Amino acid sequence: MNSVRAVFWDMDGTLIDTEQLHYEVIRDWCADHGFALTEQANENLLGKTMPEKWDLLRPNLPADADFEHFGKWCAREYMGRLDISMRRDDTVAVVRELAAQGVAQACVSNGDAEVVRTNLRIIGVESCMDFFISGRDAPRGKPHADPYLAAARRAGLAPEHCLAVEDSLVGLTAARAAGCVVCAWPLHMDSLLCAPDEPLPAADFAIRKPDDFPHHLLD
Repeated sequence: MNSVRAVFWDMDGTLIDTEQLHYEVIRDWCADHGFALTEQANENLLGKTMPEKWDLLRPNLPADADFEHFGKWCAREYMGRLDISMRRDDTVAVVRELAAQGVAQACVSNGDAEVVRTNLRIIGVESCMDFFISGRDAPRGKPHADPYLAAARRAGLAPEHCLAVEDSLVGLTAARAAGCVVCAWPLHMDSLLCAPDEPLPAADFAIRKPDDFPHHLLD
């Protein structure tokens, strides 16, 4: 396997546990516009960019519902409800360790830029990232390869020299399609396993604790 010269981190679910918060914010906006978004229906929105979420929600909303208002309201509410208690201390510990070693790092997210920046600040790793890729920085979001290809270009590296850390199949699929070295580090590994002891189809490494991180690949 090729040596790694940069590490790319997904945000939601990987560095910060905000899946429930995303649901609550969009649920509240939808409720104000006459639509009851259930947790089951929300599963279709997970990992999507805001424009993609809007496209899925739009058929259930009144004719005067406005995407610009939706995006701005949800971003403001989300950032206002963020709390450091949502931080994943296990992944953040590795981010800080790599930063101390001088390893190039970036965040690659489907989220809007302002939201990504606020997440990084809240969890205390903004200074550890050389840059970030948001949902508006690539033609298509995850599960397409575009965000990771954009990150590799920004880093000046071939994708095979970049390691991506993801918590979901959507993200793992994107990183694999881009040609990155792929690490699965979900909150609960059982949520990704197809069967007991069966390897993840889109991951080179399955991480359960910080010591599992493949430091040996770092150049």
